[in-house]
Amino acid sequence: MKSYVSYLVLGGVIASMLLGLPVFRGTPSGIVASVHAQGLTDPETKACSVATLEGAYGFFRTGITSAGPLAAVGIATFDGKGGSTARQTIRKNGITVSDLFTDPALSGPYEVDSDCAGKFLNPDGTAFAHFLVVGGGNELFILSLSDANDVYGVMKKISGRRDLEN
Repeated sequence: MKSYVSYLVLGGVIASMLLGLPVFRGTPSGIVASVHAQGLTDPETKACSVATLEGAYGFFRTGITSAGPLAAVGIATFDGKGGSTARQTIRKNGITVSDLFTDPALSGPYEVDSDCAGKFLNPDGTAFAHFLVVGGGNELFILSLSDANDVYGVMKKISGRRDLEN
């Protein structure tokens, strides 16, 4: 356990140096791409709306919850009218608490502002997560708003299957 913690700390120090040192010198690191929500700053970019999200998206979420570490993968489907469904496998602290293949899908509304910032909503209208639409609606960066959670993730649009035949 002690060597595991040492490797974890060493990895964190190395990652911090790779990501942080160029920033202290005033130059971008080149490791992490600069990302901005699509917005109205480019006249050729159309504003976002709930219609920007339509179809199936694969996603992952990771982070820390009050119950320990969280890892999740799943599929979310957006109807382009403000409604969504999702199924996912969730592991908290090494224990599977939800299964993509056996648990029923969850559904709920979402909102998207014209600047491509959005919210996933509870039935009472409160937001349980924020997201940014990027890549013309092909990708979302998501962040949980649940108390005692530091959980984030990425959703990517699932396009048609590639033809694997030569």
